[in-house]
Amino acid sequence: MQNSELSPTPHSLPAYHELPEMTVGAALLGFLPAFRDLETDEVHLSVNENGKLATVHLLDNLPDHWVIERDEAGRITALKEGIIAGFMRHERFFTRSDLAHLRWDA
Repeated sequence: MQNSELSPTPHSLPAYHELPEMTVGAALLGFLPAFRDLETDEVHLSVNENGKLATVHLLDNLPDHWVIERDEAGRITALKEGIIAGFMRHERFFTRSDLAHLRWDA
């Protein structure tokens, strides 16, 4: 597995400042890294270049209509306003804040 598949590369992103990585606990509980457009509620899972689910938040395979800037190599350097990182589980999107306030023992 290449290093680029394990962690996101640094980019200048206007919509958010950090890309949370999926923890082992989250992975075991079925939380998958995803992104959501706050304006349209469109959600996309994070995927590798080969289309398989990624274990971390990757920008490179997000929809073109979310992208406002790419570098010379074609890698995403900026997304439109309102794209957030979070996690999907059972067709529901969770933000990091949602997970921090989730009752895990119920």
